[in-house]
Amino acid sequence: MRAVAFLLAIVLTVGAMAAAPAQIVERYTDVPKGVVLEGTADGIEPIKSISYDKEKDTIVINGEATYKLPIARKDFAKILKSLLKDDRMGVTLIQGEPRLYGSISGTDRLIDPMVETDKLLGGIIYGIPELLTVKLPGDYKPKIAKERKIPVVAFTVFNSYQFYKSPKDKSYVRAGCNIEVQLIPLADKKTDSGGHLPDDEVMKNYVMEDADRANLGHLKEKQNEYLKIECIGQTAKIGEAAAFGRWVRDSKIDTKELLEKLK
Repeated sequence: MRAVAFLLAIVLTVGAMAAAPAQIVERYTDVPKGVVLEGTADGIEPIKSISYDKEKDTIVINGEATYKLPIARKDFAKILKSLLKDDRMGVTLIQGEPRLYGSISGTDRLIDPMVETDKLLGGIIYGIPELLTVKLPGDYKPKIAKERKIPVVAFTVFNSYQFYKSPKDKSYVRAGCNIEVQLIPLADKKTDSGGHLPDDEVMKNYVMEDADRANLGHLKEKQNEYLKIECIGQTAKIGEAAAFGRWVRDSKIDTKELLEKLK
């Protein structure tokens, strides 16, 4: 199979350049300051039939194309079941405790990499030493906005999963994805559950702090190295599985037999 480079783009966005804060609140009921997994698989053929080859540990699409799951089959089954109930999947931390978006259990091991990714990205973006539990690419030392004028949260989305099909063996592999980091100014008001809400008026003239821009710039410059960090790489794999799960779900095929084989 021809080697395929993994492409990762970290997009620095604010305001209208990314999802509008109102749209984010409508989908998540507040502004997640954590990590969410969005989007479906791009580049995979329309699914007419799907099965699981337990012996080879691969998904078989339309009787011949194959896809090696990036996570354990039982974990993928959990993701698919969750997506059949609720399209959302992600985590945010409120007072240090994880809050989940979607129907995955808060005690499930799938949540752990997303929680660790959220903490690590928080350490990088805001320069919080106690959250920097690993050596960063280039031994980077995140900068700190010492006199932050506007309180913000970082909303991180793993999305735009792209796939490549080898003409030689008809196997699909992930060819790329996108990590979008959006800084959103906060309103004083919160939701009843303590979630964050955006300040729409401040957003109109918001200018990112120099320290934040430098930290996000390093994430973008060293994007492939950051993906090699365990928790970020594992979160990307879970996001890949979720993107594939949405593709399966949206194909409108009966998933009962597949889920039975994935047990």
